Amino acid sequence: MKLFRTLISWEEALKTVLPHAERTELEEIRFEDALTRVLAEDILSPIDSPPFDRAAMDGYAIRGEDSFGASPQNPVLLKRKKSGGGEENRAELAEGDCVPIATGMPLPQGSNAVVMLEYTRERGDTVEIFKPVTPGKNVSFQGEDVKKGEAILKAGKILRAHDLGMLASLFTRTIRVYKRAKLGIIATGDELIDPALQSAEHDQWQRKQKIADSNSYTLAALTQKIANPYRIGIVRDNYDEIKDALRSSLERGCEGLLVSGGSSVGTRDFLGDAVEDLGELIFHGVAIRPGEPTGFGIINTKPIFVLPGYPVATIAAFELLVRPFLYAMHGVTEEQRKIFARASKKIPSAVGRTDFVRVKVLRTEQGYFAEPIRVSGSGILSSMTKSDGFVVIPENKEGVAEGELVAVTEYYSW
Repeated sequence: MKLFRTLISWEEALKTVLPHAERTELEEIRFEDALTRVLAEDILSPIDSPPFDRAAMDGYAIRGEDSFGASPQNPVLLKRKKSGGGEENRAELAEGDCVPIATGMPLPQGSNAVVMLEYTRERGDTVEIFKPVTPGKNVSFQGEDVKKGEAILKAGKILRAHDLGMLASLFTRTIRVYKRAKLGIIATGDELIDPALQSAEHDQWQRKQKIADSNSYTLAALTQKIANPYRIGIVRDNYDEIKDALRSSLERGCEGLLVSGGSSVGTRDFLGDAVEDLGELIFHGVAIRPGEPTGFGIINTKPIFVLPGYPVATIAAFELLVRPFLYAMHGVTEEQRKIFARASKKIPSAVGRTDFVRVKVLRTEQGYFAEPIRVSGSGILSSMTKSDGFVVIPENKEGVAEGELVAVTEYYSW
């Protein structure tokens, strides 16, 4: 069995897995269905936005010069033209005229400013102006937001809610995105039960000292923003059953597998052997903490991630290896958001190993501070729920000193 003969570095593991990230195909979808999808093309604006000079406030469209000298004690009187809607607003506005206008309406020709409604008062056919406005005041000019031909969204971007709003504002009906890969997720272990089972069954298994399968649900949640997770379920610590699960999952159309548990050196850890038997186990054992029993293999050209059974170790391996792989697979070019903070206390780390440190971000008057939650214990899942993100300590660095600036990667920032 090829287990832990040599631990490879995180950097070496990353360089090994990324070339196997075969880019998914493209598909054209409606813009309203594109939330969290990865854009496969640059989007160039087909129009100016706004497409015309428009009012940015409710009030009166005027020539700004006509309001000069206005004050509450000495208001300027302008002739009020009747508002006839869009057609009226295309008429020429003469000197000394004003016309009622609502936010977003086209600015009438001849006008160059909007005086806010609260600084006016109607007097029959005239309007008193109590505050002067300069030309351009309270006006959103044509192309002020986006100019025709401007690249508004770049290929490789994970689309967010406001990106969809921008697409809608420019009448972009369809876009091309990368297809979501179908990723099978398997949890192995005789000790596991599915927490979604009915309570009576759950209580029965609890008495038999079973534990809930949290890994498959966590991995599915981590995966679903970028790909299509397919939870296959729990497989017992049986070599033939694990091997059959790997084979059948790929036959069901999975384009890759994330398998947790059974990856260490125990007598009932069969996952590495099963991958090797069906394909190639490229490496097994990475110098990261937590997550050392992580491996990677290929079965019928499909990537197989061999992940640890302890929950935090599984998450660490996902963040350090699986997520970058999924990014490459789906054409993502943007990076996760990072907050730079100072370590609130010393964070020890051994040279020769990359450490995944869970931290709480403290916001103080002195700036941001990173408070380590727990530096050991890969089974302590609460260390994840209590943290805001993680800090990666490189293998060539002997810990982090108190007060040292560190980069905190926020969870779910992508």
